Amino acid sequence: MTKTGLGVGTVTSDTGGIACKPTCSASYPAGTVVTLTATPASGSSFTGFIGCTPATATTCTVVMSAARSVSAAFTSP
Repeated sequence: MTKTGLGVGTVTSDTGGIACKPTCSASYPAGTVVTLTATPASGSSFTGFIGCTPATATTCTVVMSAARSVSAAFTSP
C-alpha cells in the first residue's frame, strides 16, 4: 500500500494489519478478502485507488491470491 499525490490521508483495512499514513504492508493468507478504506485529512481530498477491484468512492476490495500492490491518491488544494 502506497500513498500518492500531494494530499494527506490514511488508509486502513477491515481485517486489521493496515493502518497507513504514507506507506505500509501486511501479510494475509491466500483467499483473504481485504477491504481498504481511505480517509483524507482536513484540507485534502481522496481521488481514488489504483490496483484493486472493485473500488468505490473511498473503499476498494482486494482478494489476496498473490503479492498485491495498491496505491491511494490524495490531493491538496
